[in-house]
Amino acid sequence: MKTTNNMLSQMREQVAKLNQLQPILEQEPDESKKQAFLKQRERYRKAVHELEKQDLENILAKMKPLEVELHQALKSLDNALQSVNNTVNIISGIRNVSGIVARIIPII
Repeated sequence: MKTTNNMLSQMREQVAKLNQLQPILEQEPDESKKQAFLKQRERYRKAVHELEKQDLENILAKMKPLEVELHQALKSLDNALQSVNNTVNIISGIRNVSGIVARIIPII
C-alpha cells in the first residue's frame, strides 16, 4: 500500500492525466457528462492545490486515518483513467477522491 506521503504525489499525477484527457473529452457527445467531468476535474485540481498549500505535517496527520479509504479511491480513479472511454467512471473516481480530500481540508 502506498504511504500517505506518496498519495499526494499520485494525486498530482492524476491531475496531469486528467488534463491530458481534454482531446478525448471533446469527442464526448453527451454535454452533461462533459460538463460534469470538467466540474469534477477542476474540483479535484483545487483540492490537490489546497493540500499542497497547507502545512504538510498537519495534513499528513489528518490523512492518516483516511489512508486506506483514500488509497482505494485513488486506485479506483487510476483504473478509470486507464480505460479513458468511460467518462462516468472517471467522474465518479474524481468525486470519490475529492470527497475524501474535503474531509481532510475544507475545500472552497
